[in-house]
Amino acid sequence: MQRNEFLYYGMMKMILLSIFFCSFLFPQTPDIQNTFRLAQAFEQSAEFERAAQVYETLVRSDSLNYQYFDGLRRTYIQLKRFDDAIALSYSRFRKMPMDISLQANIGSMFSMAGKEAQADSVWNTMLMMPHANQVIYRTVAAEQASQRLFDKAIATYRAGRKYFGDPALFANELSTLYTFMMDYENAVREYVLMLRQNEQQFEFIKSRLVAVVSKDDGLVAALSVISDELHLRESIPLLRIQMWLFMEDNRYADAFAVAKRIEQLIRSNGTEIFQFAQQAFREGAFSVAAQAYQLSLEKGGTPQNTAAAQFGYARCVEELSAAGDSTPASPHGNASESMLETQPTFSGAISLYDSIIEKYPYSTVSVNALFRIGWIRYKQLFDLDGAVAVFDSVLTMNRMSPIAPSVMATIGDIYISQGKLEKAKKQYVAVTASPVSGQEQKNSAQYRLAEIEFFQNDFDSTLALLRPLTENLRADESNDALMLQYFITENRFQFQDALKLFARAELLHRQLKTAEAAQQFSDIVDLYPAAPLADDALMHRADCSIELHRYDDALQTYTRLLGDYASSIERDRTQFKIAELYRMYLNDKSKAIAAYEEILKQYPFSLFTEEARKKIRQLRGDSI
Repeated sequence: MQRNEFLYYGMMKMILLSIFFCSFLFPQTPDIQNTFRLAQAFEQSAEFERAAQVYETLVRSDSLNYQYFDGLRRTYIQLKRFDDAIALSYSRFRKMPMDISLQANIGSMFSMAGKEAQADSVWNTMLMMPHANQVIYRTVAAEQASQRLFDKAIATYRAGRKYFGDPALFANELSTLYTFMMDYENAVREYVLMLRQNEQQFEFIKSRLVAVVSKDDGLVAALSVISDELHLRESIPLLRIQMWLFMEDNRYADAFAVAKRIEQLIRSNGTEIFQFAQQAFREGAFSVAAQAYQLSLEKGGTPQNTAAAQFGYARCVEELSAAGDSTPASPHGNASESMLETQPTFSGAISLYDSIIEKYPYSTVSVNALFRIGWIRYKQLFDLDGAVAVFDSVLTMNRMSPIAPSVMATIGDIYISQGKLEKAKKQYVAVTASPVSGQEQKNSAQYRLAEIEFFQNDFDSTLALLRPLTENLRADESNDALMLQYFITENRFQFQDALKLFARAELLHRQLKTAEAAQQFSDIVDLYPAAPLADDALMHRADCSIELHRYDDALQTYTRLLGDYASSIERDRTQFKIAELYRMYLNDKSKAIAAYEEILKQYPFSLFTEEARKKIRQLRGDSI
C-alpha cells in the first residue's frame, strides 16, 4: 500500500512539474512569433532600421535560429552595414564551420563592401581545402555570379574542371555564364560538350540554345561551332541542330541538304523528309517545302504521310501561285506537267487537289483539298458563286468534319460580300450551334452576327450580341467587341445618321466595293466633321486609298487626320501608317525613318513604339 502511494505521489509530482514547465514555456512562444512577424513587417515595409533592431533582439534570444540570423543579415545588407553583416556571419560560422554556403556568402558580403581582396581570400580558402568537392566549387561560383563577377565564376568552374580532371564538368553552368557575357561561341561549345556526354539531352540543349540563336551574332557563332564539331564527328543530334540553325537563318536549301543527309543515315523511308517539309511549309519556305514533299513521296513512307505529302505539295503550289512564282519541279525532274505553272492561274493547284479528292474519296485529306479549291475560288479567283458551290460540297461530304465550322463561317463571309446578309446570318448561327465548333469559332461567329446587325443599322441588337463577348475578356474577339461597343455608344445618339453612313461604308468595303467605300468615308467627314467617328472615317478612307494604289491620296488623308483631329486616339496609329506607307509603297527610306522616329518623339508610350524602333533598325541596317 505504501509502495502504491509512493508511486501515486511520484506520478503526481511529475505531472505537476510538467504543467509548471509548460506554463512557463508556452506563453513565450506566441510573443516570439509575434516579434518575428513584426520584424518581417518592418522589413517588408522597407523600415530596415527598425527591422534590424527587432531581429537583433531575436538573435540574442536564439543565436542558432537560421530565420532570425538570415533576417538580420538581410537588413544589415539593405542598410549597407556590411561590416556588421560580416561579423554576424563569422559569429555563426564559428559555431557551424561546415556551412559552406555561409562561408561563400561571407565572400559576397566582402565584395558588396568593395573589399575584393578579402572576398577572393575567402573564396580561394574554400577552393584550396584539402578535400574540396564539386559542391564547394559550385557554391563559390554561384556566389561570384550573384555579384555579377561572371569572369571570376567562369574561372572557378574552369579551375574545378582542371582539379577534378573532367573536361566536360560544369558545362551547363558555364554555358549560362558565357551567354550572360555574350560570349556565344564559348557558350555553344559548352552545349556541344553536354551533347557529347549525353545525346539524350538534345531537346534540352536546343531549348537552351534559343537564347543564343535569338541574337544575330549568336546564330553566326552557333553555326560555326556546330559546323566545326560536325567535321570532327557526325551525329544525328548535331545534324538536327545544324538543320534547325539553318532554318533560323532562313537558309532553307542548306537545311534541306542536312535533312537529306539525316534521311540517308536513319533510312526513315521519307518520314524525316516529310517532317522537314512540314516545318519548311510552316516557315513559309514554299519552294523548298515543295521539293521536300516530292522527295518524301519518292522515298515511300506511310500511307498517311503519303496523302499528307501530296496535300502539302498542292498547298505549296497554291502559295507559290499566289506569290506569282513558278512552281518548282521535282528535285529529280519527274513532276508531271499538270503540276507546273508559271502564271498565278491556280490551275496547277486545283488539278492537284482534284487528284487528291479522286485518290482519297471521303477522307479528311480530300475534305481539306475540296476546301482549298473553294478558298482559291473565293480569295484568288473571286468566283463567289463557284466558291459557295464548292463549300456546300464540303459540307455535303462531311458536316461533322472539324473543318465544317470554318466552311460555314467562310460561306457567311461570302454572303456578306454579296450583300446577302440574311443568308450570312444563317451560316453564323449554324456555326454557333454546331457540335464540332470550338468556343473560339462560336465567339467569332457571334461577333460576325453582331457586325451584320451593325450593317443593318440595328444598333440595339448589335450591342446585345456583343455583350457576352465583352463580358468574357479571354475571348479572342473581346477586344474587337469592346471597340465596336464603344464606337456605337459614342456616336449613336448625337450622330446616329453619321453612324448609319459609316456602317454602310464598312459594308461596301467588305463587299470589295473599295472605291465606293472610300467616297462614302470621305462624305462622312465632310458632312459630320465634329462627329467622334470622323477620325475613324478618315483612317478608313486612307486605308481604302492604299488598296486602290492611290498612295498620294492616302498620305494626304493621314496627314489631314493628324492636322485636324488633335485629340484623336488614333494619332499614334496614323503616324505608324504614314511610316509604313513610306516604307512599303512609296519606297522612301529616309522619310520612313523620320516618320518612325516621330512616333518615338511624340508618342513614347504608344503600343507602336517598340515596332517603330525595330523598323528603324531594319531600315538603317543595324543588327536587330
